[in-house]
Amino acid sequence: MPDKRNNIRRSDRAESEIEFLEFVLENTISCTIAVHTEEFPLIHSTFFVYDKEQNEIIFHLSKHGFGGSEIVSGKKIAISIYKYGKLYTAQKAVDFGCEYQSVIVYGVINRIEEETEKRAAMELFFNRFFSHIPTESYQEFSNVEAHPIFVVKVAIDQWFGKQHLVPEKAIESFYPEVKPVI
Repeated sequence: MPDKRNNIRRSDRAESEIEFLEFVLENTISCTIAVHTEEFPLIHSTFFVYDKEQNEIIFHLSKHGFGGSEIVSGKKIAISIYKYGKLYTAQKAVDFGCEYQSVIVYGVINRIEEETEKRAAMELFFNRFFSHIPTESYQEFSNVEAHPIFVVKVAIDQWFGKQHLVPEKAIESFYPEVKPVI
């Protein structure tokens, strides 16, 4: 059976430069992960951090949900990171479209059990998303508070990117009227 991880349908949009892949990972907040289960595929959306030095994706989830029983060490995982841009119109409706940048990552789950390593991984989240918040304004989490959290690292085994920008044939382009904040 051929390895479908290397089969990019729109090869004209393929991006393989490390700089592009890292740019998307470093400038996106959320991802969708997929793992195989016996009943049906599990899809889970979460926010993540990319550890460039280790070439890993790190995310966390609650031990109390369904995902905690399926997202276990040694299991294969696919991760989708996606950014959208402008919508565009063309002469034919079939040629309307949307700009995007995406990266698909394949790897194997490594659920972190050791508390020091778990806290170090969570520190990457705080440094990435909350470094502007003065540490004296909140109480740092303890090992007890971190206990109900699974922290997962995925070493990047394979990855590829795609990019599609507004084409020349577009008549007009615009950002969708979607509110980015809940």
